[in-house]
Amino acid sequence: MKKQAPRTTEQRTAAALKSLADKCSRKEYCTADIRQKLEYWELPEVENAKIMQFLQEHHFIDDSRYARNYAEDKFRFNHWGKQKIALMLRQKGISPDDITEALQAIPEDNYAESCLAVLLQKQRTLDETDPYKRKAKLIRFALGKGFDFDTVQKCIDRLPEHDT
Repeated sequence: MKKQAPRTTEQRTAAALKSLADKCSRKEYCTADIRQKLEYWELPEVENAKIMQFLQEHHFIDDSRYARNYAEDKFRFNHWGKQKIALMLRQKGISPDDITEALQAIPEDNYAESCLAVLLQKQRTLDETDPYKRKAKLIRFALGKGFDFDTVQKCIDRLPEHDT
């Protein structure tokens, strides 16, 4: 059996670039995600910087685009509020300007309706009979989903059964 020669840094860099470009063309990634994936390749920092530069120049990764898509998906499918979305984007290392832009893209009407829908769904599952405890549980739940207190309060006032 023939021994395979050790791969050079150039070969590993080319393989890493191809692999990461492939991943980025199929799914949206942020800079932090790609940096984490680069650790697997154990390349010198200079090579990592070249790969990151190539991916950014050729629009494989774009933190602004990532933030907009992330915010839209988490709002639409997970029914998260703006505060939770912002927190998660900050943890991913997205710039405050990109976060603000992404959150502004969420329509205010849809935001309140989503909060109301989350509260209605939660209300159906509560067995609490004391109206004050019931309201407190609903508020805590909506705040945990990342909705701001003012929006939560307005939506609770719109819930059926005003004893909530």
